Amino acid sequence: MYSQSHNFNDNDKITSLKEIFTEAHLEGHIRNFFMSTSNQNSLKDYYTNATGGSIAIKTKEFKGFELGVKGIFTYQTFSSALNKPDATTGRISKWEHELYDINDFDNFNDLDRLEELYLKYNFGRGYLTYGKLEIEDTPLLNESDGRMKPFVFKGLWLNYELMDGHHFNLSWLDRVSPRSTVEWYDFNEAIGLTNNGFQPNGEVAQYHENTNSRGIGIFNYSGNVKDWTFHFYNVHLDRIINTSWLQIDYLFKNWNMGVQYALQFPLDYQMKLAYNERYIQDTENGQVLSTQLQYKFTKMKLSAAFTHAFDTGRFLSPRELGRDQLFTSISRSRMDGFGNVTVLTLGGSYDFKPDRCTMELKFTRLFGATVNEFENNKYNLDAYYQVNSRFH
Repeated sequence: MYSQSHNFNDNDKITSLKEIFTEAHLEGHIRNFFMSTSNQNSLKDYYTNATGGSIAIKTKEFKGFELGVKGIFTYQTFSSALNKPDATTGRISKWEHELYDINDFDNFNDLDRLEELYLKYNFGRGYLTYGKLEIEDTPLLNESDGRMKPFVFKGLWLNYELMDGHHFNLSWLDRVSPRSTVEWYDFNEAIGLTNNGFQPNGEVAQYHENTNSRGIGIFNYSGNVKDWTFHFYNVHLDRIINTSWLQIDYLFKNWNMGVQYALQFPLDYQMKLAYNERYIQDTENGQVLSTQLQYKFTKMKLSAAFTHAFDTGRFLSPRELGRDQLFTSISRSRMDGFGNVTVLTLGGSYDFKPDRCTMELKFTRLFGATVNEFENNKYNLDAYYQVNSRFH
């Protein structure tokens, strides 16, 4: 999930401008996604099938420079009436709309997006990229590509390898196109685009388009020393919140042990806003500790993970930017918005053939969440358990 160094072979470099395009690299994918929701008793069921794909072109490197562009599209092939309300609850489909455009529930076909358009400069032990780009996954910002469209960002990204096994990233991102959307937004427009939740005193939060955030800065250092791996991130969400994240992993034979710790502080600008327009309050200092133990057989992998969010404030991470990558995090289960809770996750996977197909099974259980205790429960969720299965 973390950044990797890039080495470039001089034999692959070109000598004329013409070869920039004649030797360009072309790639793409086709994706089909069927989703259905089966509700209890007489409540209305929903289903839909989305088909889409992407095409990307990357020029060959010329004097260190390369260009890249990528487009993606989605359309609905068949479906139930997703916007038809259930007669009992009055609600329409929830999950199925995430395959299309969550900001326009009537849009099922005009779903194209320019996902990448960047200029990249490669130098020595590093590279610098500017434009709409595919970022390297971080603990809080990532693609989270579990639908038809992932999270994508625009900005500046620097990667530099200090020495073998030690490198850092430095980036500034100022625009984002969240998963399940087609438009690009600045950070003030994006944060709170989906659900603002509640303030600690129980008021409905209204921070969308009130944060005045200009972007996000990320610093990352990663290093390897023998069987130890270290990752440190400082994520500065302008005018909103600062998060420091440390991860240490130890590999011993077939065992892999890891620990993560995150600490958050609100930025002063938030206190200039009206109470209900703040993303974070001055009394909130989210702290999370996560651990994992993993054992790998020849074809099987087993893991157990434990996470505790302390009662110093809710752990907050905008859902419009990705999903937190704690050891207990799985699809449709986040730590965002919780404080004073504990999460246990058990997992297993089996590889049937190398690089062919894998079966995964994960179980997660969240303890301690209390409805209407908004100081530790931003989205007013109850304690839950969840089982995810995947075959790919």
